[in-house]
Amino acid sequence: MNMESQLIKRSVDGDMDAFEELVLLYDRQIYNYCFRMTNNADDAEDLAQEVFIKVYRSLGSFKRESKFSTWIYRIAHNTCIDNHRKKRFKLLSLSPREEDDRQMNVPDGEPLPEEQIVSREKYELIKECIAELKPDYKSIIILRDIQNYTYQEISDILNIPLGTVKSNISRARALLRDTLRSRLAGYDERRVK
Repeated sequence: MNMESQLIKRSVDGDMDAFEELVLLYDRQIYNYCFRMTNNADDAEDLAQEVFIKVYRSLGSFKRESKFSTWIYRIAHNTCIDNHRKKRFKLLSLSPREEDDRQMNVPDGEPLPEEQIVSREKYELIKECIAELKPDYKSIIILRDIQNYTYQEISDILNIPLGTVKSNISRARALLRDTLRSRLAGYDERRVK
């Protein structure tokens, strides 16, 4: 039995220390997912806490038919979508806030200053375009293209058929590509003037 399985068993048996260790295994990933979905550090913190409360309450019903990570991401996804429905605010940020040290790790490179400016502009443009997508498309782009989950894992997390995952990824990428082209055309026109 691996460490995660042991922690799950001990947590189900009421061992709070084991549950705390289990939370520590996924805390950063779930927070980052919630942050990308909400574009707000405080909301992400609240949602991540809500996810772990739901995990604690439902841990006894985890059937181990799927991976634990898939199960917990499904809870995080549903929690974020429910939150969106309640608040009706824009979702997603790909960029970490400087004051928040729990964000994703970014490789440390030394590009030239002008490369940094161009790269930052592209990054901001992509982030804005993703923010315009519907929540289901944002989620699928985050899971596939940012967090590198497989199609099958996404199918399990979102609880949708594999064919739907593939078609939604295709649609989301097409919408993102069209939005980027439109924005870039407007950007080029402003630079010429």
